[in-house]
Amino acid sequence: MPETIAIVHNRVPARIRIRVPLIKNKRTLAEVLKQSLLKDDRAKGIYHAEPNITTGTFLIKYHPALHTEAEVLERVQAIARGIAAGTVEFTVKHKNPKLSKMQPQAFFNRELLVSIGGNVIAGFILAALIRRG
Repeated sequence: MPETIAIVHNRVPARIRIRVPLIKNKRTLAEVLKQSLLKDDRAKGIYHAEPNITTGTFLIKYHPALHTEAEVLERVQAIARGIAAGTVEFTVKHKNPKLSKMQPQAFFNRELLVSIGGNVIAGFILAALIRRG
């Protein structure tokens, strides 16, 4: 892999930010890397991975009792090499990560109805106050 994967920030214990040029401006590759890392049996102590495709970095939180910083970096490098080489399988979920999370009733839920109802009531009150004034 010609572009180097390196640690950008590691001053907070059990939390590192890693530069991964492979994911810069590439949402699908970032999602594949994230899911592959979190599901990797050799990375059981990694419990959070958050890509930033704008900067091309990855925020990773891990259990220091299970992994060292070097081991986390090595896992990310290994998975990124696999993605670059085409050995990691892309699924429909990777191509559209929201696909599996979205429920049919997601657009019409209780919070939306309460919000609309509140705005309608506020509008009636405002109209009544304007008429009085």
